[in-house]
Amino acid sequence: MAKGEKRISNKHLHARTTFLYQAATYLALQTGAPGNAEKLQGSAEHQNVTDQSGLAHQLASHCCAVSLKGQVRLSADLKRSICKTCNAILIPGRSSTHAIENRSKGGIKPWADVLVIECKLCGSKKRFPVGAKRQQRKSERTSRNGPGSSDETPEDVKQSSTLALQTNTEGSAMSE
Repeated sequence: MAKGEKRISNKHLHARTTFLYQAATYLALQTGAPGNAEKLQGSAEHQNVTDQSGLAHQLASHCCAVSLKGQVRLSADLKRSICKTCNAILIPGRSSTHAIENRSKGGIKPWADVLVIECKLCGSKKRFPVGAKRQQRKSERTSRNGPGSSDETPEDVKQSSTLALQTNTEGSAMSE
């Protein structure tokens, strides 16, 4: 292995979490299909459909538990598609509703748009900013601007303040 290569630690846990998430999503999509419930109404297979939705919940909660216990980070998109309170797979239109809110006065601030995802099973809401840029980390902000977090040196500040004083005194002398 070369020095520059990075190995993925806990590769088996990554594989396990992705499989659990894919299986939970597949089962949630199968149970949520609109035609399936009508076809299976009154048959013995209707019981299996409801069991599969419970199985999807169980697989999603197991995926979260494996990632927590194994200290494996899940991607942001994967975390956004699982309800935090009931561990349901959030499928837009089926198990969740997605809406964009702007609570600014009159909705005039475009950077205040927020995506609200509401779980239909438990009613909990998740809110994510839309279009707003994240603030840089403090280490990146301070290293770029220097210790004073300003691009100006003390001499530049002194010169600009003396220029401002001179223009103010000249302006007041001209007005007299």
